[in-house]
Amino acid sequence: MSSARPRGGQLLLGGLVALLAAFPFLEDVTRPLFLVLPLVGVFVAGVVAVRAGRAHVRRALILALIQFAFTAASVLLRDDPVLYKVAVSLTLAVLALLILFSIYCVLRYVMRARVITPDQICAGICAYLMLGFAFAAAFYLLNILVPNSFAENASLRAEAGAPDLMYFSFVTLATLGYGDITPLSRLARSFSVLEAVTGSLYIAVFMARLVSLSASSKDAG
Repeated sequence: MSSARPRGGQLLLGGLVALLAAFPFLEDVTRPLFLVLPLVGVFVAGVVAVRAGRAHVRRALILALIQFAFTAASVLLRDDPVLYKVAVSLTLAVLALLILFSIYCVLRYVMRARVITPDQICAGICAYLMLGFAFAAAFYLLNILVPNSFAENASLRAEAGAPDLMYFSFVTLATLGYGDITPLSRLARSFSVLEAVTGSLYIAVFMARLVSLSASSKDAG
């Protein structure tokens, strides 16, 4: 009977993949600022899905409410450039903090496992995808605080507009390096290097953990 119950890691992975696939289309139908709302929903749901406990769920909800408040303030303050910039910056900062907290809860769920299950593997993949979203929020925040931190290759750009830093984040995390978006400022380059190194180390550490758990399971059997 218990095997028929939905698995938190698998459900969260489905939500993250759906969000990642739908994000480019959402950018075409809504304001960029409103895109943080589905992100918040998925990451709060992630904390719930991995059964992090009431205290952690409560903290995630508090961060979500703060983020919603800053989003609403950003919409109301659009006519004031200075206050609008402050509100948007705080919105992205809280979003990044919520994603990092969600990553902590997911990794806690994975690393406490004593036996490898498909759900733990899915949860580990979720943490990797969450890193891409977290760095994307940091890149957007950096580009607001330090304008022109990123530049697009004009010959490869389909249309004018702000750089797609969500795309840039996942390309950097996977160390693909297409070169169509380039970090210019020192902070942007530092964050880009940090993301690439973090992504590579995460895969290595996570795989080592899986091998260790697999060996332990066989010895116990």
